[in-house]
Amino acid sequence: MQKGHISQLFYDYYENYKELLINCRRFTHKDLLSLIKKIKTNPKFEIASVGKSLENRDIFLIKIGTGETKVLSWSQMHGDESTATMALFDLFNFFSADDKFNNFRNELLEKTTLYFIPMLNPDGAEKFERTNALNIDLNRDALRLQFPESQTLKLMRDEIKPEFGFNLHDQNTRYSAGNSFKTATISMLAPPFN
Repeated sequence: MQKGHISQLFYDYYENYKELLINCRRFTHKDLLSLIKKIKTNPKFEIASVGKSLENRDIFLIKIGTGETKVLSWSQMHGDESTATMALFDLFNFFSADDKFNNFRNELLEKTTLYFIPMLNPDGAEKFERTNALNIDLNRDALRLQFPESQTLKLMRDEIKPEFGFNLHDQNTRYSAGNSFKTATISMLAPPFN
């Protein structure tokens, strides 16, 4: 595989990995449970409930890889920003595949350990609202850590000690990617090192 063309190959093969169980942006924790159940059958993944939301819904951690470099990504901190969660399950399908990307996949998973928290705010996802069950924006609870969802994220960060962290958000479709007319639908916010 020529390295200069890998992004085009990923684009061309995307339909092979697209998760079909969720096909619209508005889905619930119950839908997430179906997706979790599906990937639990793959021994490459380690899946654990690592916390509970205010309304007692499980918050999951999904781990894949064995490498030294640890990466933690979380999605749906805002319950109505679901495209990153959808993208994560496309990515899990990619990691589950057996195809021409095997060498790339194997090298990536030998060099990194990837941790994912899909749907950090399951109560907000139930209502398809930005905030949690008490109408609090979890993005504003990073210092006080008053809510179980924020506490779970902090606990995972402290236990995993990742070299990289990505807070995955939706992006307003009025924004474009670079100097093109293609809209940006996901944004990754890297938290500060301290």
